[in-house]
Amino acid sequence: MGREVLSDNNLLFRLDSAIAAARGAGVLILDREGTGLGIESKGLNDIVTEVDGESERYIVDYLSSRFPDDNFLGEENGEISGRSGGRWIIDPIDGTENFSRGIPNYTISIGYEVLPGKPVIGVVYNPKQDEMFHAVKGGGAFLNYRPVKVSEIADPADSLTIVAPPFRSHDKAGIYFKLLESVFLKTRDVRRFGSAAQDLCYIACGRMDAFFELGLKYYDIAAGLIILSEAGGCYSSFTEGEDLLESGNIVATNGLLHQWYKKQINDIIVKN
Repeated sequence: MGREVLSDNNLLFRLDSAIAAARGAGVLILDREGTGLGIESKGLNDIVTEVDGESERYIVDYLSSRFPDDNFLGEENGEISGRSGGRWIIDPIDGTENFSRGIPNYTISIGYEVLPGKPVIGVVYNPKQDEMFHAVKGGGAFLNYRPVKVSEIADPADSLTIVAPPFRSHDKAGIYFKLLESVFLKTRDVRRFGSAAQDLCYIACGRMDAFFELGLKYYDIAAGLIILSEAGGCYSSFTEGEDLLESGNIVATNGLLHQWYKKQINDIIVKN
């Protein structure tokens, strides 16, 4: 991948284009609600609908028409590479199970990176609730164009945690439920929404304080990572030396709580 140097105008043009692509895909998705979705299984508790593919094709076609040299990584169609530009990271419907059941917690996630694993643009759109989160590196984080920031909660006993069981990797259930018990007993409460991209944005805007999940894919979190970072939050792998993008094991917080949550996780992992 080429390491192009982007001006502020280049980034803002890409950001505006990503927002437009997400809105267009949102219209497409909402138009297909309640119709035949063509649901198929990709693996254990992992479904895909025809709309996932349609959304991804729409986003890729839209962005390719504006940035023909850019690369793409999408959940449904994988890599489109061999070009000289940066790379778009796309999850066309993050929370497909929710979408297929009419539950409004699903999002369109579009990230952009110049260097691998370091997103500089993030757009996460919930079309059902019409909530558009976005960020560009160095420019802050926004919800529907209003600035957002993480919560100022520093006491774990006051914190709300987003948790997500490893529903596609049942072999990790033992570790997960030990982590859940440890955190649940020491914090105010836990929640489960069903879209990792949305989860990261909920921390970014202060609705939640922390999140952990095992085995996520990069396209699940790329856009959310830069939005969280620009809102003042923090994320890392579970343990030192672990590659977050390879393992997909992420802990994300408002920053003030990060070391506490990471210790809870490390204590459980070391004992098991």
